[in-house]
Amino acid sequence: MSGNVVVRGSGSIGQRHARVFQQVGADVALWPVRDRGAGPGAVDEVTGARLLDDTSGPEAVRGAALVVVATDTSRHVADALAALDGGAEKVLVEKPVAPTAAEVAPLAEHLRHTVVWVAAPLRAHEAFRHLRRLVSHVDAPASAHVWSQSWLPDWRPDRDYHESYSARPDEGGVLRDLVHEIDYTAVLFGSATLLGASVDTTGPLEIEADQAATLLWSTDRAFTVTARLDYVTRPTTRGVVVRSRAGLLEWDVVRATVRHTTPDGESTEQVFDHDLDRDIVMGAQARAALDLLPTAPVDERVGRGAPATLTDGITALRLCDEARATGARGTAATGAQGTAATGAQGTAATAGEDPR
Repeated sequence: MSGNVVVRGSGSIGQRHARVFQQVGADVALWPVRDRGAGPGAVDEVTGARLLDDTSGPEAVRGAALVVVATDTSRHVADALAALDGGAEKVLVEKPVAPTAAEVAPLAEHLRHTVVWVAAPLRAHEAFRHLRRLVSHVDAPASAHVWSQSWLPDWRPDRDYHESYSARPDEGGVLRDLVHEIDYTAVLFGSATLLGASVDTTGPLEIEADQAATLLWSTDRAFTVTARLDYVTRPTTRGVVVRSRAGLLEWDVVRATVRHTTPDGESTEQVFDHDLDRDIVMGAQARAALDLLPTAPVDERVGRGAPATLTDGITALRLCDEARATGARGTAATGAQGTAATGAQGTAATAGEDPR
């Protein structure tokens, strides 16, 4: 695979993008937000990617096959607009696309907004694509419970979590950090209408951002969905369980398994070992982002593990905004309990691995 890729932002996720895009064959340049004064031929010591500065960066963006925006959330829209106006063929924006859906308007109104991807690596899991095929045969009405529960200090043990963007009320919090759960449920179950939410900014972490959220919504495919997202649980668990008269479907993200239990109680389980390697998963997303356009048919995009479209990213973010506003008024989601579904508990994540 060939193509020039510029990664804007050199934090941990920017470095991972740089490394993964090199692994799939792209010619990668890394453009840090803080100019390092990199001269001609400078190379990033961590990723081995060519280093750009504020002089060479705009030139590299011009004609780049893809620009990855991996800067702070508050900069995403401005950096994506700069990449589009600078001549990039396509843009991949890290999630969430902005702190709120309203702030995405300048990007959504851009003449070239249809070439913008939004990172959604859970879509690139083989287990997710298998689960989607199974869910397509589920007759409504049906219900689902989705969760992502972990302990924020474990994400990056070598760094004080109070200083991370996750702790910032204007950029972080579980509704933004774990927006992937909101995104992939739309692919599985259809467009959402929020029915209620409880959002908690208090708790053991002593941060201003939301530490936990419980949501309830219905979908246009007659699914009722509850979701639990939090930073305050050990061990890490992540997954979804779907219940219908045809039995149970369970995706355990941490164990990379999909289990199908029939109404008679017979269970079959498939393991997707490649999903346990984050670079492999992000590599699938990277290839699809380079090969496809966001305007490609949805089955082709989902089948290849492509990122979300800009429209998808805004839709997920809007539901999170609504949940935050509803939760702030103290409206609890009736029946949405803050526990993972029985029978799909998972195991602890590897120490230091960001569960996103």
